[in-house]
Order: sequence, then structure tokens, then C-alpha cells
Amino acid sequence: MSLKSKLLLITCGSLLSSVAQLTNANVNSKGLDPEDRSGAWSLGAGYAWQDSPYAGENWRTDFMPQFIYSGEDFYFDTTQLGWHVLDNDDWQVDGFVSYYLNGYNDHSFYSSTGEVRDEDDPLKGMDRSSSFEAGGRVIYKTDLGRWSLSASHDINGTHNGARAEAEWSKTFRWDLLQLEPWVKFNSYSRETANYYFGVRDSEALPTRPEYALDATHSYGAGVAIRYTVFEQHHLSLSAGYTVFSDEILESPIVTERGVTSVAFNYRYQLDDSRERYQRSHNSSEPYNFFTNNPNPWSYRIAYGCTSDTSLNKILRLQINCDGDDTRLASLFVSRRVTETLLTLPIEGWVTTGVARRFESDYHPNFWEGVFAFKAIFRQFPWSDTVETRFGVAEGISYAQRVPNIETERAVERDRRTSKFLNYLDFSFDASIGDLFGEESLDSCFVGFSVHHRSGIFAASNFYSNVYGGSNVNTLYVECERY
Repeated sequence: MSLKSKLLLITCGSLLSSVAQLTNANVNSKGLDPEDRSGAWSLGAGYAWQDSPYAGENWRTDFMPQFIYSGEDFYFDTTQLGWHVLDNDDWQVDGFVSYYLNGYNDHSFYSSTGEVRDEDDPLKGMDRSSSFEAGGRVIYKTDLGRWSLSASHDINGTHNGARAEAEWSKTFRWDLLQLEPWVKFNSYSRETANYYFGVRDSEALPTRPEYALDATHSYGAGVAIRYTVFEQHHLSLSAGYTVFSDEILESPIVTERGVTSVAFNYRYQLDDSRERYQRSHNSSEPYNFFTNNPNPWSYRIAYGCTSDTSLNKILRLQINCDGDDTRLASLFVSRRVTETLLTLPIEGWVTTGVARRFESDYHPNFWEGVFAFKAIFRQFPWSDTVETRFGVAEGISYAQRVPNIETERAVERDRRTSKFLNYLDFSFDASIGDLFGEESLDSCFVGFSVHHRSGIFAASNFYSNVYGGSNVNTLYVECERY
């Protein structure tokens, strides 16, 4: 594997190791064929409905963007980064890091406004977070289906507990349609069970007594339907029902024995590199995104200042550094995955990077990791004279600390904050070689970009129902290389 390939994989991996199909405690989206090893990248979105087991909550709804890579050795499914240690006709062994969505917070769960819970709410004053887990999975493949056993452990100190899952599933495949029924048994360690279903002594009230659990379990069943609408457009619909143990049901904050969940996903497969590689090489030679990919790479170095101006005003050229006097420096590595996004003359790129946040005197400086898909348009009428690019990126951002400006805004609005947020990048640049008549710099660009983090207006539990975010105006140099 080349150094450039390792950089892209390592930076993506380090982000997921720090933060790590829509993975919810009771939602199994199963939007991808479990045997997909196409080496393709996909961009999509998921929307889930779930009956909440918690007192005072009814149906939850959640929106989440999706980023997927299904390689022969590695896979990335938005909240899970994994490695196929062993994968043959009979056995599959995976190692993974994942972001386990569960819990609730003092702001209304899946709220469209992020407002604080009412004083008489049964969960008022309690807060439970999603956790980052590392684990392994063993799958036995038979004609009767896939039999899997997995185990994982909290790695960021959220609850210091563990989970285990045993699952059977079988995929029925037709031309454009797939059907996958599944049955699952979930086991929770004492620490995990107490964190998500217990009541601490400090949280006890006359109407909410202290409650502790031992290791316990739940089980469920469901079905997923996947359909290819067009060659690169995929839809999936899944439904499941989860039943909790008596010990969970006896908790004063749990009111439902069983919960129903439904998830709908759209996925656009944007990687056409495999087909182009096989047309230009011996068809017997395997294609791999990281090792033998004909697409160009790019490297971007940026530096800028935090702005208190809203994103829509910045895009209307109200650009300034009227923030909190904090700064950001970043390094991004990107690779093109398609030249025609949605059949349009727009390129699709995978980009990942690290940023250093300089927080002045507010608190120590810290690191931020980013993974995103980026669309780039460069066919402007004047591009034959001065090559010009406009780009828009959508992805995920994880910061070691919550930036100061995000904390200040949250306090003003009585909102939550999160280290893990949605990421947007808007950029505009021009070729340095064309601007200064230096042919050797034709593939290097200088430009302006907005580094944006937000919670999508509190519409996603994936981002802790955060309402608000931050913007950093940056100047950068980016060079493309084949």
C-alpha cells in the first residue's frame, strides 16, 4: 500500500477510533448487502422512527447522513469502521470500532427544537450519552443463513460496560431486490444496563427511586428490504421489534416492554473507478481503492479565524473574524471517486483531515478530525484561461473538546453541546499556475473555504440534538497529484 493510501486510511481510521448502516440500540437498518465487497463508496441518508421505552417519551424520529465504503479488507458504515480479518465462503471474522447510539438527554430526545425537558418530565435532570465501542465479530455462513456472535466494550469511559450480540440472518437475492429477515439476542453487562436503564442515588426523587440492575438482556426480530432503483441508486426499508427483560421493565424510567422501530435509507453509489480500471487494465487484475486506483489525490493546507457570523451570511460574502479570537489550522488528504456525480459534470471526492484548534486563553488547544464527501465543479466559462473550482463537502467532525464559541452559544441559548457534529465545507479557488503563468503549479490552487460544524438544527440524535455550531473562515493551498 502506498504512503498516500496509508494516509487516507489512517486519518479516516484515527477519526473513527476517536469517535467511531444506522446503528441504534433498537434500530437495525441493514441498508447494505452483508456480502458486498465492491470497493465502492456511497453517500446517502437515513430516517428512523422508534417507539421509546423510556417514561415520558413516545415515538422518536431521527435523521442521519450516511457514508459507506465496502471493501474486501476494510469497511466503513458511518458509525462503524471495520476490518475483515478473515473472510471466505464459510467464515468471517471482523474487528471494528463503532459509535453505539443509545440513551437520552435533558433536552427533548429527537426534538426539532432542542428545548429543555419540562420540570415534571420523568427524565428531567438525567442524561445518558451514546458510547464508542471496540469489538470483534465471528460469522458462520451456511445455506440456512449467517450465524454471528459479536462482543464489544466501551472505550471512551461513557459507562465502562460491554455488550454481546448473537444474530441469525439470511439474505434472499433476486435481480434488483433483496429480502433479509433477522433474529437477535442482546446481552448487556451490569455497567451498561445500569447506565442506560438504572437510576443513580444522586438522581433519585420521590417519583423516581434509585434502581440498580445486574447483567441483563433483550431480544428482537425484524426484516430488511433492499431495492436498486437505478444502477447507482439504492433504497432500503427495515422494521424490527425489540423486547426487554423483566429487570429492565421494572426500572422506574422504563414503561415499555417492547418497542417497534422502522428505518428508511437512500444510498447513492458514486464510485465508478472499478469499471474504469477494468476497462483500462487486464480484467483479471483486481481493483482496490487504496492500492491501484487511477484517480488523482489532493493535499490541502489551511489556516483561518473563527467567525461569529452565520453560515448563510458568510456565503453571501459577509466574511470577517468577529468571533472569539480563536484560530484553526488543518491538513486534508482527498481522493476523487467519480468524475460525474449524478451524471452531472461534478466530481465526487472522499476527503479526510485533521485540524488543530488554537483556543487562545479559553482552554488548551486540541485536535479535530473530519471525514466527508466533497462535490467539486470546475467547468466555468473562464476555466480554460484560469482554472477555477467550487466545492461543497458534507461529513462528520469530532473534536477533542467543544470549541469555545460553540460553548458560548449553547450557554446563551440553553442548548446542549457535542464533540461530535455534522461537518460542512464550502470552498472557492483558482489555479496558482494559471494566475502567475507558472506551468508547474497548474494543479495547485489557492482559495477560501468555510469550515462549519453544526447539529443540523437539533434534528439528529446522532449529533446529540445540538442546535447551533461554529464557522471558521480559512485561506488554503491545495495541490492535486496523480
